[in-house]
Amino acid sequence: MSTWFREISIIDVENIPTDRGAIIVSWHPGGLFDKMLTKRLLPGEQVAFDGLIDDDEELEHIASKVAAGNNVVVFPEGESHDSPNIKKIRDCAAKIALRSVELSQGECPVIIPVGIHYSRKSYFRERVALTVERPIEVKGSIEELSDIIYGEISRASLSREHWKDRELIWKASSIIRAERARLNPDLAERTSYGEDVLGARRVRAAWEWLAIDDSTKCEALETRTRDHMSKLKSFNLKPHHVDSRPHSVSNKGFVKSIAQWLFAWSFMLGFVTWSAIIGSIPPFFAVVSVDRIFGSKLDQSRRGALKLYTAFVVYPIWWILSAWAFTWALLSDSSPLAGLAEYSLILEFLFSLPAYAVYPLLLWWMPTAGKLQVKLYSRGTISWRRMRLWVKWRDSSFDWETLCQSQQSLASDLVQIGDNLVLPGDKEWKEPMAGKDDFSSVIRR
Repeated sequence: MSTWFREISIIDVENIPTDRGAIIVSWHPGGLFDKMLTKRLLPGEQVAFDGLIDDDEELEHIASKVAAGNNVVVFPEGESHDSPNIKKIRDCAAKIALRSVELSQGECPVIIPVGIHYSRKSYFRERVALTVERPIEVKGSIEELSDIIYGEISRASLSREHWKDRELIWKASSIIRAERARLNPDLAERTSYGEDVLGARRVRAAWEWLAIDDSTKCEALETRTRDHMSKLKSFNLKPHHVDSRPHSVSNKGFVKSIAQWLFAWSFMLGFVTWSAIIGSIPPFFAVVSVDRIFGSKLDQSRRGALKLYTAFVVYPIWWILSAWAFTWALLSDSSPLAGLAEYSLILEFLFSLPAYAVYPLLLWWMPTAGKLQVKLYSRGTISWRRMRLWVKWRDSSFDWETLCQSQQSLASDLVQIGDNLVLPGDKEWKEPMAGKDDFSSVIRR
C-alpha cells in the first residue's frame, strides 16, 4: 500500500475503542484496496468476514468475537462501485451489532463509521485518507439501525447525488485553501490529504446548509465557482497556481526551476534506474497480459482484485529469478558486468562482497530499486511541472491581474460564508444526531 499510494492519512483513529468491540462500517469505493487499508491501518484484533452471513452459526461466531472485544469490518453495500454516493445497504452490519450487544457481558460494542477517500483511486502514486467517525450506540430494530448506518456512512464518505456536485465541493475547497494561504503565508505548505478531506467536509456542510437557508445565493455562488474553475481548467491551472504567482516573475526564479529539474533527472540514468527497469517491467507486462486475457470478462471490482493478486504472485517470482541472474553475472569470471565496476561505485561494492552475501542483498535490492525509482521520478515530475508553471507565469498573453481579482473575489465570498458558520472541525461544533447529515448541525455564529 505504501508503494501504490504516495500518501496515506488516517484521521481520529482514537475513536476506535480499546475497551470493547466495534463494528466498523464503511462504503466500498475501492474494491480490494478498501479491505487492505482497513486491515492495515485500523487497530485492534479483527474478525474475518467475507461480507455475507451464510447462516445463524456464522452470525453467532462473529457476534461472539465482537462481544469479547474484537472488531469486524463490514462493507454493507456488498460490492465495490464508482458511484458518488453510497448504494442501498444490506442489514448484515445491523444484525452483527445487535447480536453482539446481546452476547456482551461487559462494555457493549459500538458502531464505528469510516470514510475512505481516494484522490484518484485508479491512478498509481495517488493519495488516500481514512476518516474514523464518532462511536454510535447500538439500539433499535434491524431496520432502524440499518437506516442509521446508512446515514452515518453517507456522512463519513461525503456522499453526493452526482459526481459534478462532489467535484464542485472539492474545487470550492481548493479555492478557499489557496485564499487562506495567500492571506497567511505560513499556510502555504502543502497540506496532508486528510486535511483536504476535512476541508471538503466543511464546504459540503456549509453548501448544503446554504442551499436550504438561501437557495438563490447558493445557486449564484455555484455558477461563479463552476465558471471560474472551468476557466482555470482551460489554462491547465489550479487555484494555488494563481495565488502563488510571484509579484515579480524574474529570470532568476525561472533558471532555478530549470536547475531543479535537471538535478532531479540526472539521478534517473544510473544503477537504480536500470535495476528498476529489470525488476519491474517484465512482471508489469505479465500482469497486463493476464488482465487483457481474463480481466475483460470480469466486473471492475473483480478485475482490480485479479490484477493485484497477479502482481502479488508474479513480482516476487521475478525478483527471485532476476536476483539469481544478477548474482551469477557478478560472480562469474566471464561476467560482462566486471568491466563496468570501475565506472560504478555500486557495482564495485557488490564485486567486493562474499558470494553468500550477494544474493540476499540483490533479492532485497530488486523491489527497493523500484520504490527508489518511483521517488526519483516523482521529484523529476514535480520539478518539470514547476518549470512549466514558471513559463506560464512569464507568459504575457495571460491576463493574470483579471484572473487573480476574479479568484480573490470568489474566494472572499466563500471564506466569509464559512467564517460566519460553525462547521465540522470548529471548537463549537456539535456532531449531528446518529444517522443525520452534517448540515443539520450547522448554525450561525
